Amino acid sequence: MNTAFLKWLAAGAAALLLSACGASTGNSGGPEAELVGTYAVKQNGALKELIKIERQGDGYVMRDKVRTADWSEPKMTMKPVTREHWSRITTDKENTAFVGVASEQLGIFKVPAGWQKNGFQTSTGYFLFYSRGPVEAYKL
Repeated sequence: MNTAFLKWLAAGAAALLLSACGASTGNSGGPEAELVGTYAVKQNGALKELIKIERQGDGYVMRDKVRTADWSEPKMTMKPVTREHWSRITTDKENTAFVGVASEQLGIFKVPAGWQKNGFQTSTGYFLFYSRGPVEAYKL
């Protein structure tokens, strides 16, 4: 994982690659609930906790551990990703099984392990998507 990603996440100053999410309202326990948890990325060959997704009201929030050893206050609100939004983000036109939540700056997705698109492949089935593209994630 590159340092630019950590700086971007910390500063929150990324290009708005993800357009506004089309989310259903009132979804209190949809499939996105399985994304609640802590995620790490590989940095210099070791796993480093990076983000935590938590349920909050009708949506989700993201916390990070970019600048400190403790979890930050909620940094962004995330909503479930629709099939249409998925296709815009990934250019995937197949009927790929996915679950995702996203803000305008960051998305976290679960897909079948081994899924690949546009030169990116996930062995874990989890990935973060931000302005510079996808990054393999590991759910802890």
